[in-house]
Amino acid sequence: MTQNPSFATSTSGLYIALEGIDTSGKSTQINALCAHYPQAIITKEPGGSEIGRDIRELILHTPNLDSLCEFFLFLADRAQHYHKVLKPNLDSHRLVISDRSLISGIAYAKDIPQAIAYNHTSIRGLKPHLCVLLLLDETHLRMRLGRKAHDKIEERGITYMLEIQERLRRFCELLEVRTLEIDATLPPEHITQAIVREIDSLK
Repeated sequence: MTQNPSFATSTSGLYIALEGIDTSGKSTQINALCAHYPQAIITKEPGGSEIGRDIRELILHTPNLDSLCEFFLFLADRAQHYHKVLKPNLDSHRLVISDRSLISGIAYAKDIPQAIAYNHTSIRGLKPHLCVLLLLDETHLRMRLGRKAHDKIEERGITYMLEIQERLRRFCELLEVRTLEIDATLPPEHITQAIVREIDSLK
């Protein structure tokens, strides 16, 4: 069996990733964290770089996209995001808060052999100092999805999304990423307070 490559956190700056399946409230929390950390770099994957915004549109809105093509588009976005956003800002000792990270990249690539190794290469072995993982149960997921138009990934179904959620948990553990798991059905302000306490404990 091939051993998984090792990942490491940056020795400068602070890299925080918010993870969770769609409708778990990542965007709400990102917006709230902007107010708490006005000097932070707020970014996302895919789409955190100029090229990444074009890649994001391709991924979310191209019909009949081959799964392997989709996977490599995510990797291309991640590589450019590392080069243009993560590395320069962490090297400048900035706080970087990202909506998604390589943890999603691995979790969603459930049928791709060597997904961990490919992601390791794209992000040069970097992992977040902290992953905030927002968790939803099936009942609340169904209710939230019923309120919004679905993109291509959300249309893959409830069972698929709950499986991805479990894979997010599994890969946080496998990659040894410090993880704060939060019930995404809690009041948004309570969730924000818990995240801020955890981030501040790392400073």
